[in-house]
Amino acid sequence: MNKIYIIGPVGSGKTTLSKKLSKKYNIKCYELDNIVHDKNNKRSNEEIIKLFNNIISKDKWIIEDVGRKIFIEGIKQADIIYYININKLTLIIRIIKRWLKQVFHIEKSEFNQNIFTLFKYFKWLNQDISEKKDIINYIKENNNNLIVLNKKDIIKLEKS
Repeated sequence: MNKIYIIGPVGSGKTTLSKKLSKKYNIKCYELDNIVHDKNNKRSNEEIIKLFNNIISKDKWIIEDVGRKIFIEGIKQADIIYYININKLTLIIRIIKRWLKQVFHIEKSEFNQNIFTLFKYFKWLNQDISEKKDIINYIKENNNNLIVLNKKDIIKLEKS
């Protein structure tokens, strides 16, 4: 597996899993939020596609994202796609913990953290959850190598 795509809602652990797999397989990982946004500004679609195409042109990569359709080519090229399926309460708790760590500068943030950012995270979470079935179907239409992971599956994957 040289091309791994990790998809899941905000707070699902995509970044954590991608970093662990990156270290395990010695493959560079990419957070697509950093491709879409430059600090607090959204990049143009042309710039996003250019940066993304540069990533997927490499022989090996680990990509993590929420499942944006603009990145279809990466989904098509992936050797394996993991969709992280975690319950909503766990996601809410993770979002609040992350936000607090970032507000108090315990953890680095690409965004300026305030109460509006927290509400934005919850808005994104609800959107991600409501679109879950559509995202999974969209992936299946473009790649047969989808594995849906729950918390236990993630622990096994990290240890294997």
